[in-house]
Amino acid sequence: MAEVIFGSPASGGKVLRRQSFQKDLSGLETIREEYIIRTIDRASITPDKDVKHSAFSSATQKYQRMAVETTSTEEMDGGITSLIVTYVGLTESTGLPPAVLRTIPATGAGVFGPPINLEAEFVSDVSITEILAGKFSSLSQSIPSTGIGIIRMPAFINGTKMPENPRTPYTQEGAGLTSSTYYRYEGYIVNNTQATQRGQFVVAVITFSEYAVSIAGVSGGWANRFGA
Repeated sequence: MAEVIFGSPASGGKVLRRQSFQKDLSGLETIREEYIIRTIDRASITPDKDVKHSAFSSATQKYQRMAVETTSTEEMDGGITSLIVTYVGLTESTGLPPAVLRTIPATGAGVFGPPINLEAEFVSDVSITEILAGKFSSLSQSIPSTGIGIIRMPAFINGTKMPENPRTPYTQEGAGLTSSTYYRYEGYIVNNTQATQRGQFVVAVITFSEYAVSIAGVSGGWANRFGA
């Protein structure tokens, strides 16, 4: 969608010529606005990164959750300059878009399930540090570590239901093992996290892998595995 507005800039002012909207697969939105300004006003008018759309834009509709990500300028004849401002964020005042779920075939992956990893891409309104700790949005509770430094896959991410574990996580002792050894199955857990700050939000891509661990006695150490 694009909106075209015409006019000429006054001293210290800006005229919005064009506005366009785009949404990527994760649900994060981009607004691109093109302004005409006087060249001598370029330094004073060009907004800083992370300035809110509602604080800078000349458009009728203002967005509190969109923020400046990049700017560019191009001088034109007659002492005027084209200023392009790109904002990222969400145009809706509340909520988060649903997560995108992918299955990725991987040789050697899987314990009781198929040889795949699960990947979730989503927009989050918490910090990268919180995501790494297992809190994926302000609406979700932190997923506690299981006690051996891993984070299980949640049942939902931004309203998207995640697949069930092939088996319910369990711990088994004995069964032919020494008395100081037990087998622990965790189901799908966080294996890899990529997170990028985009304006007020973070776009995260998290890979979940099926996981099991054999924990031996003091002399035996640990035998971890993602799949076979």
